Amino acid sequence: MKLPNFLPGFSALMLLAPLFSFAENSPQPTDDSEQYQAFFPIWAQEAIDLGHKLPKPYGFSINYMSMSQPLIVDSVAFSGLGNAIDNLVGVSGSHAIQDSETLTLRGDVWVLPFMNVYGVLGQTKGSSVANVQVDLAGMPIGDPFDFSLNFSGITYGAGTTIVGGVGNWFALLDVNYTNTDLDILDGEISTIVVTPRAGYRWEVGGRDIQVWGGAMYQNVEQTFSGNLNDIGINLPPPLPSGGKFVVTQHLEEKWNALVGGQMSLTEHVDALLEVGFGKRSSFMLGLGYRF
Repeated sequence: MKLPNFLPGFSALMLLAPLFSFAENSPQPTDDSEQYQAFFPIWAQEAIDLGHKLPKPYGFSINYMSMSQPLIVDSVAFSGLGNAIDNLVGVSGSHAIQDSETLTLRGDVWVLPFMNVYGVLGQTKGSSVANVQVDLAGMPIGDPFDFSLNFSGITYGAGTTIVGGVGNWFALLDVNYTNTDLDILDGEISTIVVTPRAGYRWEVGGRDIQVWGGAMYQNVEQTFSGNLNDIGINLPPPLPSGGKFVVTQHLEEKWNALVGGQMSLTEHVDALLEVGFGKRSSFMLGLGYRF
């Protein structure tokens, strides 16, 4: 019987740092301030009166992220195959590598001069390879073998970014929550991503440039279930055709380091590049429009 390796250990579904346009500090408040016309951000006029230069309040961006990370599969259990098989057959002791790509469309608004909120919608696809060991009544059967699995699904979620700075130095904290509905699983995978960053900004030839370093934390739902038929395991008679699996797993490492940068291409368009390294590696590219 061919057994499932698991699984998409989502994180990547991560979502995705906003393009970093935010209020710039100015050392001098002004008494002759411009009158702010847009509704958002709230308290915009007060910030302008204190000498801050605000970003355009609304934005859309397209973001691409690829990620590779190790997973540890703690157990795989079965149901619906008959009590004898359900209780006797299992899979244990598996390490897996999951590779994924996510393309998202993101819309955001600065609701306060220091707070951005956003929503994301996109498509995730990828594959995982795990080394699995089949057990019968707790005893290994045969040698461990690699099992490959392809997956895809819709990702959606929301997040917020809090920013601050002194002079040209800035810091921000991004938190987002996403769900991914995969074609091979029952229900959805939920992911929380927390990303602190700190960096420096300057202007060259009228273009705003920012560079930063930071870290990414991911907490992913750890128990998955689905139908054996959906992952290509079709059992021969007399075994029942409605068998299900339940997988418990965890990320080998929840944190990884980040470095990145952003540059304004025009008054309204920004481009972003960020890479992650450590046990989990990532690459992110974004193009945003603000108005």
